[in-house]
Amino acid sequence: MTEYGGNRLAVIDTATHSVADTITGLPIPFGLAVNHDGLLVYVTRDGDDSVSAIDLTKNKVIDTVPGFHAPSRPVVTPDDLDVYVVNNGNETVSVLPTPSGAYPDAGPMSGGTPVDLIGEGLGNTTAVRFGCQPAASFTILNDREILAVSPRLATDVKIDATIGQHTTRTVGRFSYLPDSVLTKISPTSPPLSGGGTLTVTGRGLITTTSVRFGSVAVTPSSVLDDKVTVTVPPAEATGRPRAGHRGDAEQFLGAIHLHLCGAAGHHLREPLPWFERGRGPVLIVGTELASTQSVTIGGAAADFGVLSGTRIAAVTPPAAALGPANVTVTTTGGTATVPGAFLYI
Repeated sequence: MTEYGGNRLAVIDTATHSVADTITGLPIPFGLAVNHDGLLVYVTRDGDDSVSAIDLTKNKVIDTVPGFHAPSRPVVTPDDLDVYVVNNGNETVSVLPTPSGAYPDAGPMSGGTPVDLIGEGLGNTTAVRFGCQPAASFTILNDREILAVSPRLATDVKIDATIGQHTTRTVGRFSYLPDSVLTKISPTSPPLSGGGTLTVTGRGLITTTSVRFGSVAVTPSSVLDDKVTVTVPPAEATGRPRAGHRGDAEQFLGAIHLHLCGAAGHHLREPLPWFERGRGPVLIVGTELASTQSVTIGGAAADFGVLSGTRIAAVTPPAAALGPANVTVTTTGGTATVPGAFLYI
């Protein structure tokens, strides 16, 4: 919402009917338009005859274009590539191209984030790279737009597109965020009739697309990197609650889980070596293990050291009983168990 007299833009949380954030430094903002994927908003600035583009994942102005005449009433085209702006000062309409770059420009280290690449002359692109790694996939939509999927990486990189066989051009930058972590749900007991507001907090939640209550998926009313709010559906619509479980593209917390674009699940590969009655070294191999907080074997805590994002060295605790024992790894993102993966003899 534009605050004409306050030279700022207010971001409203429609679930709580409150101001979630404020973007300042906009001289007499008069009109705004949001693109169709909700990543950019264009604000006309009557105070200095310009138009600003704001990245809604960061609530930050990324580009300001001057040269308008009392601009107002911006409209985004269906393909999100152009913005039409009415010039009240001279009774004309200007066409503003979407700023070049990558949208969104951040995603989890596990990859899998759909990224819209905007630029010029991209129709003959033969390769897209995020740093040194090729994109997981890419699709040329037109001469100005490519839809690419981020690969698995762990650093901030530039995005290069190879045009034809010889020309390489940087089309944007992409930041890798720590994989999403859920820390709190409030309230934990919403009304059975539904309609209340549920808030999920954590980090890396900006790619949340839905919140599921049992079998019912609900689109969030507000999505920030550290907080997601959603309206609770009636209890009778949700069906039987889902127990704690993690899938390759889901994060669970109790009976409620978020579906996150590109969030990785945890898995362990078996079998593990055995060692007689414990106190022997074992190697645990899997994925997303860098943030491991604990390891248990047969329900007993094991001393461990993280070797990499895919390997943990652990020391087996003394056996409570001979036979197969479950191995459980808990990270900041969740818990994974391999039943009977270790054998005490």
